[in-house]
Amino acid sequence: MKARHFAVVSAVFAAITFTAASGAVAADKVPFGVITPLSGGAAHYGTNFWRGIQMAAEEINKGGGVSLGGKKAELEPIVCDDEFKSDKSVNCARRLESMHHVPMMMTPASLSAFPIMGFNEKMGFLLMATSQSPSFTEKGNKMIIRIVNNVNRTMDGWLSLALTQLSRTNVPARSVAIMEVNTQLGKEWVQAFEREWKKRNLEIVATASYDANETDFTAQLSSLLAKKPDLILLTTVDEPSSLAIKQARQLGFKGTFLNSAASSGEKILQLLPPDMVNGTIVELPAWALNSPAKQEFEAKYKAKYNNEVPHLSAGLGYEGVRLFARALEKAGSTDPVKIRRAFPGAYDIPNTIFNMGKLDEKGDVDFPMYLGLLKDGKVIGISK
Repeated sequence: MKARHFAVVSAVFAAITFTAASGAVAADKVPFGVITPLSGGAAHYGTNFWRGIQMAAEEINKGGGVSLGGKKAELEPIVCDDEFKSDKSVNCARRLESMHHVPMMMTPASLSAFPIMGFNEKMGFLLMATSQSPSFTEKGNKMIIRIVNNVNRTMDGWLSLALTQLSRTNVPARSVAIMEVNTQLGKEWVQAFEREWKKRNLEIVATASYDANETDFTAQLSSLLAKKPDLILLTTVDEPSSLAIKQARQLGFKGTFLNSAASSGEKILQLLPPDMVNGTIVELPAWALNSPAKQEFEAKYKAKYNNEVPHLSAGLGYEGVRLFARALEKAGSTDPVKIRRAFPGAYDIPNTIFNMGKLDEKGDVDFPMYLGLLKDGKVIGISK
């Protein structure tokens, strides 16, 4: 591990790959990396993540920054657009580290997290990710932090909630067809789903693979619909999910959609009319329950971004930075090893949006999951 110190910032970097968050300039800064899609098929998801990060950093800096060993320092998030492509994620991570020597990098996707895990320990930086993949914390990497649920821990409860809701509304749910996004998370999320679905003696009629950057899913959907499923399961972000829903409806599907937490539903409601999406069930964290903390964050986000409704990825980015700031102060250092040791004690931040906590040695956290029901232009949270 190389030693980390405050970065004294005195230059403006011209490379368009990287963008630092705006805010007051101070002599001492703690830079950290953000690898997220700002373009491509997951741009809305990734841009929301970046915006939430900027909001948290700006708030912390306006409040005086973080206190480290008697000194005050500002947080400086530096973003790199990976276009939702794993090879570009790797390039982003290597360049962020070599140019800025960041103690931590954040990413909102397994697609980027897994290849970066191959070298983050060796290069000496923490990796904070929203990966739901069980294997994210099973590889023995000591420098990772998960800021979302481990799907193996939550699938049983989430699926029970979903089936209860479908039964309550008399929606057929004996058979499902699966659209499995071609990422590590897509594979592992579907494995967890299949395990719990089959435990309940329900039928999986077919599975098709797809890429979130594609725009035409008619071939996959046609093969699935030929099996006459009651439900179609989607496993990726809002834009491709919306396209898949629209194309499935155009092909005559009248059943119900389920979607993993890669979508929080709000953007789907903007992209499609209610008659196409009413009854869709989305896997969501406490975000769906519209707590006072979430309402406060949403109001701030709307005020800053022209009344746009935030995706839950914005909340995850926001909460992740707040946790990082608290861990920095508890560590009293920018050394990544010391920051990681301090992280379990950082979850006492006020006004938490997601109710996560109990970070363990592997990097897992407790992270409860619920339902979001899309109905008449709204996302309705369901917890039982």
